[in-house]
Amino acid sequence: MAGGLSVIARISQTALRARQINIPPEFDTTLESIAAAFRSGNTLTMSYMSQPRKDGTYPGVIVIHDVAGVNAACHAALSLDAELVITSTSDVYGNAPSPFVEDGPLVIGPPTTRRWAYAVSKMFDEHVALALAAERDLRVTILRLFNAYGPLNHLSWWGGPVVTFAEALLAGKPIEIHGDGRQTRTFTYVDDTVDGIVRALATPESRGEVINIGGTETVTILELATRIHRALAPMQPLAVEFVPYDSLPGQYQDVRHRVPDTTKARALLGFEARVSLAEGLERTLDWHRSLRVSDSEHLEAQPA
Repeated sequence: MAGGLSVIARISQTALRARQINIPPEFDTTLESIAAAFRSGNTLTMSYMSQPRKDGTYPGVIVIHDVAGVNAACHAALSLDAELVITSTSDVYGNAPSPFVEDGPLVIGPPTTRRWAYAVSKMFDEHVALALAAERDLRVTILRLFNAYGPLNHLSWWGGPVVTFAEALLAGKPIEIHGDGRQTRTFTYVDDTVDGIVRALATPESRGEVINIGGTETVTILELATRIHRALAPMQPLAVEFVPYDSLPGQYQDVRHRVPDTTKARALLGFEARVSLAEGLERTLDWHRSLRVSDSEHLEAQPA
């Protein structure tokens, strides 16, 4: 998931132990790694491939990696009688009517569009997990995460728009926005995301359920860019480069609106996002600034 390292860091601050596993496509190798982590009492986040954009990654590679990881995790949990929380994605809703409800429709585009490979792989993961829950009593909860962001996110498009907008501004470059910027997203600060995961782990009643974990504030991508610009470069004009979808690889399609219904999370987990977008952006942008300070200090310390 985007922000996997950030999630691991936050989980490690709780009573749980955590580690990250990078997923190879080989089932046996992944199963062995995950089972060893379970036996040592760790909570896992697994490194998946996400939506293909400019890198042109083929959807087959994404599907193979994602499915191998969750399939192995489910079987490892069964063999060790461990409880499992799978982090799925809001991307599975595609362009369904919002707000998205867990038992509502999933509206995915055609397989000729590469960007849907990640969503489809996560849908497959959900079906595998729920089938094993029904047939073999796998104790699993599925969480659909909505635009998690925060410190330690990957410093590229893999980390999401908050990262790429901040890095562009700090580098004095234009912000790149795909489409017209009017698409909406609901961002969830990493502390809230982790709170949802920890609550799911601690709630046996959530086993066999699919639950949205998301924030409460929805903004357009252009408004997000404006907020980040205001925080990082208020004295400079906002420079935006709008990138048409048809210039992106893989016949790219976007999700127009991504808004969660978190009624179920509140009722079942007692979950509600507490960090406002303003506060979450402030913390995250402070982290981005600190990276620049650290790099500068490192360069100054180098011998002439």
